[in-house]
Amino acid sequence: MTNAAVTTGATPALDGQAQKKTLRRIITRNWWLLFVNSYTKLEGTTFAHVMMPFLEDIYGKETDEFYDAMKRHSNFFNTTPMMNPFILALVVTMEYERKAALDAGKDFDDNSIESLKVALMGPFAGIGDSIAVGVLRILTTGIALGFSQQGLWLGPVLFLVVYNVPNLLIQWLMGTMGMKLGSGFVAEALESGMIASITKGLNVLGMLMVGAMTASFVGFSTSLVLDMGNGVTFDLQSVLNQIMPGILPLGLTLLCFAYLRKHNRPMLLMLILFVAAIALTALGVCG
Repeated sequence: MTNAAVTTGATPALDGQAQKKTLRRIITRNWWLLFVNSYTKLEGTTFAHVMMPFLEDIYGKETDEFYDAMKRHSNFFNTTPMMNPFILALVVTMEYERKAALDAGKDFDDNSIESLKVALMGPFAGIGDSIAVGVLRILTTGIALGFSQQGLWLGPVLFLVVYNVPNLLIQWLMGTMGMKLGSGFVAEALESGMIASITKGLNVLGMLMVGAMTASFVGFSTSLVLDMGNGVTFDLQSVLNQIMPGILPLGLTLLCFAYLRKHNRPMLLMLILFVAAIALTALGVCG
């Protein structure tokens, strides 16, 4: 990336009220990022669509520079939508800087904009997936399930609220940081390993949440009690509890995970579990 493309703060063209307006547009436009995906470009086409009004403001409508920029932003792109406002804000500011540099008769490396997107989409996808899928979605699902199991309408409502409110706040925070910090901060974060550390920590937290949900919501126990004679009985569940409480739900979860990881057939797995539940109940193994 050339020096012309590295920014350590807000672009002069986006100071004050213009910066706030641009930030609002970045957040609302970002909601379209997953509207259309393709196997070849994933979010590339929609990223260009999201950028369209900003590029029209910078280069003018239906100008050669506008179409060149649209083509530049239609390449392969894939990251977590929650984190994308950070990348989007940096790209918008760099496009403003490109326009200012060219108007002043200076050179600007167009490849630096694409290089920034490629460099950030992977690390930010790791952080975003860890937050959205590994932590936030699991946490909200756990809260919603508790109410839903009681037949309360608060279950699905709380899921929507508790998941989407933090999601929107994170998008706003990412967009604000992207506008203020600039690509110089990102380069330092990537080189220092800070982003990798954050991703690893969130993955660990996500695994802890999965374990907590397994213990709370996966119900599997045995009612098998054998008469050993002379008034002595063998209670299999009591023995298993002495070995490790919750060993059956944990074992079932790990078996399901191993099956899905190898075959990825969730509907067939649900059918297997349904048939197994009926068979074990008929045999008296489960109550």
